[in-house]
Amino acid sequence: MGRASFTHRIFIDFSGDDGDPRTPGSSRYICIAWVLSKEEDIYYNQGIALAIKKIIGTRKDAELKYTSLKRHRHKSAALNILAQAKIQVLLAPILKERLTDEELKNPRTKRLINLIHDFPLSRFLDEFDKDTSDVYFQLVFDEVGWAGCQEEIARLFRQKPRLDLINARTDWLRFAKSGGNLMLQIADLIAGLGYEYMSGLQETRLPPCQVCWLKGRSRCRSLPNNNKNLLNVVYPWLLKNNNGIAWEYGFVVRPPGTCRDYMFVDCLFSTQIKQQRSTGRK
Repeated sequence: MGRASFTHRIFIDFSGDDGDPRTPGSSRYICIAWVLSKEEDIYYNQGIALAIKKIIGTRKDAELKYTSLKRHRHKSAALNILAQAKIQVLLAPILKERLTDEELKNPRTKRLINLIHDFPLSRFLDEFDKDTSDVYFQLVFDEVGWAGCQEEIARLFRQKPRLDLINARTDWLRFAKSGGNLMLQIADLIAGLGYEYMSGLQETRLPPCQVCWLKGRSRCRSLPNNNKNLLNVVYPWLLKNNNGIAWEYGFVVRPPGTCRDYMFVDCLFSTQIKQQRSTGRK
């Protein structure tokens, strides 16, 4: 018998486009955010979205977009409100210029869109495996308008052996308009933060975190500070593995082979959190 109610919902949205990065006007990267909320916290989190709208002067019934927040004079105050959300997040930036599969760069195939709407789920399933409670979740995607794309995404999920969909509710997977869904609007904000953060790193020399990792250093010798404040609120939400590491678990940079350049995310933010705890700041 199918279950009567969901215990968690995951809301997914992305920033950027799936166009070939060599084409003028196409984004260099695409960043998707998977945002998990317990069912009991959704009403509270919706209140966070409404509070952000109020502080930046957006109508309650208007869609909250990161583009409206990016250069707003009250951006810092809005991010402080966002930081109070009760959520968990997987942030997946895709560096399109470093993709070698030409079909992924071709927007006609929609393979890149299918990929970013599919591979992060395994991390959430691992997270649920760590939870001793009975978890039953719904996936809610920002509506994808391309013909056949929604059906293809649903087909990919139905192929996952770890998902027991035989007795699932018929609405285990939803495509909704973000304009009427406050949680998808929060996902848009987080995807936009990730996109802007990655934009600020592309011209920066990244620290040699492979060395830090192998030598077990407590922090990097050289940390990039470009747009660091953009992820100050996000890092505590990121999915962590059993060792408390977000790299490749809650902060997943693709394509494979590029991810090791971003190990510093744990050095940067875990160090900052330790400093805040030692001084009593939140």
